[in-house]
Amino acid sequence: MAKIKDTDKQMLNLLQRGDLCVPRVTRLAHLMKLPTSTVHERLKTLQKENFIRGYTINLDAEKLEKGFVAFILGQAKLGKEMQFEKGAECLMKLPQVQEVYSIAGEWDYFVKVRVKDKDEYYEVAKEVAKCFEVRGMGIISTKCFKDSANFQV
Repeated sequence: MAKIKDTDKQMLNLLQRGDLCVPRVTRLAHLMKLPTSTVHERLKTLQKENFIRGYTINLDAEKLEKGFVAFILGQAKLGKEMQFEKGAECLMKLPQVQEVYSIAGEWDYFVKVRVKDKDEYYEVAKEVAKCFEVRGMGIISTKCFKDSANFQV
């Protein structure tokens, strides 16, 4: 596996966080058979109205040594003062946490973590557990058949 440079990592992180990946307006206009100016204005409007929250790139997690995926279920303390946001805020601060959901049923949180290996997972799971008020349970993914941030509109 080729080693990735620190400057490459910095660039990839900026591309993901800074909305620096932008659509190729000319290509999009050509595919839609519309004037470039029309497509550009529609994109600006969709961004302004928050239909488009940003642009990102799709990284190869295996090549970047982040191919170990686990899901962790967590519970909040029962009672009239349940504070789901407090646990979620704690979880969102962990860089290895990729997604956090509030769910209904026996568990209150569904957390996706992406790490290098089982050793890093163990360390991250300990940090995740601190965010839960009651208990947690980890599920390790053995194979991914589909992983996409895209959805049909």
